Amino acid sequence: MTGDNPRYELHFHGLVQDSIAVDYKKVTEIFQYRLHKITPPHQLPPDLKDFTGRKTEGNRILTQLRQVTLTGEIESKISIVTGIAGVGKSTLALHVAHQLKSDFPDAQLYVNLRGTEGQPLEPLEVLAGFLRVLGVNEASIPQSLTERSELYRSLLSKKRVLILLDNARDEFQIRPLLPESVSCAVLVTTRRRLTGFPEETILELSGMTEEEAIALLYNLVGVQRKEAESEASKTIIELCDRLPLAIQITSGILNNKPEWQLSDYANKLADERGRLENLRISDLGVRANLTLSYQELSEIPARLFRLLGLLVGLNIEPEVALSLLESDPDIASDAFKTLVGMKLLEVGSEGCYYFHDLVRLFARGHLAQEEPAEVRQAARLRVSRWYLETAEIADVALNPETRRQLASVSINGKDRANIIEGNLLLTALNWLEMERSNLLASVEWAHQAEDWEIVVSLARNLVNFFNIHGYWADWERSHGLGLEASRELGNHQREAETLINLGNVYSLQGNWEKASNCYEQSLGIFTELSNRPGVAKSLSNLGNVYFQQNSWEQGIERYKQSLEIFEDLGDSYRGGQTLANMGIIYAQQNDPENAVRFWQESLTKLHPDLPKSKRVAEWLQSMKGEVSPQTIESKPRGKLPYILGASILIIILVLFLLFIFG
Repeated sequence: MTGDNPRYELHFHGLVQDSIAVDYKKVTEIFQYRLHKITPPHQLPPDLKDFTGRKTEGNRILTQLRQVTLTGEIESKISIVTGIAGVGKSTLALHVAHQLKSDFPDAQLYVNLRGTEGQPLEPLEVLAGFLRVLGVNEASIPQSLTERSELYRSLLSKKRVLILLDNARDEFQIRPLLPESVSCAVLVTTRRRLTGFPEETILELSGMTEEEAIALLYNLVGVQRKEAESEASKTIIELCDRLPLAIQITSGILNNKPEWQLSDYANKLADERGRLENLRISDLGVRANLTLSYQELSEIPARLFRLLGLLVGLNIEPEVALSLLESDPDIASDAFKTLVGMKLLEVGSEGCYYFHDLVRLFARGHLAQEEPAEVRQAARLRVSRWYLETAEIADVALNPETRRQLASVSINGKDRANIIEGNLLLTALNWLEMERSNLLASVEWAHQAEDWEIVVSLARNLVNFFNIHGYWADWERSHGLGLEASRELGNHQREAETLINLGNVYSLQGNWEKASNCYEQSLGIFTELSNRPGVAKSLSNLGNVYFQQNSWEQGIERYKQSLEIFEDLGDSYRGGQTLANMGIIYAQQNDPENAVRFWQESLTKLHPDLPKSKRVAEWLQSMKGEVSPQTIESKPRGKLPYILGASILIIILVLFLLFIFG
């Protein structure tokens, strides 16, 4: 067989649940709650309703980026906002970005690069996310950074797109994310002064002017205090270093304590700032306000504030926040609302909230000081259970059959049901992507707490998501923990299931030795358990491995063994998949007669009642003449791989369209 022949995708059998008992009403309610929030590729988080000041800086950015659509000058397509923490870089950039939406109608892309945290996002991962929302199929996303960047730039070459890169670490993180199209614009926020960019593209943001800072304070706490306490207002904003974040936190305290005079708070703030100065604490304006805010929290809101520091993801859903507390849901909900009202939590997108990174660090500091290790572990475990329950629901929506049923029961009318079905898929994928960090952390937390059932179940429920997005490392890590957990449980069935899925991720990465080892182990366990479906799936997957290693005879032998079991079990679907795999092997061996024969049988099993089956089967029969040995012999040898490859590709395409659209 010539090495030029193309490879084709085989069917790997996983062992996630085949049938799931679904509470359709509950699941539909959960998903419909989120349907209106799906608006890719317009990814900007909401603008701040009470945005105040920064008119000069905002106009400068607007003028600079609007020149892109007028002049197309390369140097004018990027604007970099830099400054210290709490100065309002992200808020300003987001406010300006919303004003630019009509100038860049094709898309507004947004990502928090997490540059100030221990694990900033890698450009490779960011590009994958951008390519998805720009409509690139997962299988078409390249593996290398260079190829992803080239594809990304190609897609943007004739579009007017605004890209907001928030919280960047350095120029090396953002360079691969910059488009080459002169019709696109990029807005960057960072604490560091980035090198390698023209000076005119960099805006150094400092504290607000006195007028802006006072206007912001009164906008947040009410203008009725303006005349009576103007001097105290000036004192407060100076103690806040005229930083928007510090002023915002101040407003949270004052609104929660309407009986306080501004002068009273100014005195408290001065005392606390003096104490922090003696301790040589940085970010004095913000930290002094945070300390006073924290001191004003009652027991339950303060505890929730601390425990929220456990979460590793950027977004905080109210439901997961409430799971942190062992208290009545209404009490927990009130505590959460208190934190929002005190401006310790900020409103984000898709019904979520978030910590400013300085506030998160403050919460984690008090968490470490005030909550014992066993309390922190128990809280993490409660969060892990919540994520397990929610991930189970999301995974239901990734299953095409259950998704169709959900759509059909949620609304009448085929056209509308198709829309709902598509939205259910997008909703599930969006939620899983948004919560990916916390989901992975939950597997780790459950493993640390030795709750083996959560580890195994949550890892299994993430397989479809990892497969769709190609998160091989996440899949491998979670299932490595899942395998250990299943063995700790002494549950051989779950152990074998985990081995199957672990073998699949190794196969997807081309690590055939590890994949084969996993499938051989699962085969042995399923054989001991007399679990014939598991035996058949293990055998079929081993056949795939042998195929990829060019061990044709061994591959065919494993397929035949698995096919015999599938047929005996009446599993025509997996039997049909196995027959399709066998057809691919024969095609790769330049044996078109057997290839077409197995594809015909596969089609009959997969769609026995479909009228199109007969027509496509007849077409496949006619294709034998196109790729027969006699025809092949008459063709120039150099063209053989392409003739055979094109024929196989057409066949597989027809089969694929038939399976998808019926």
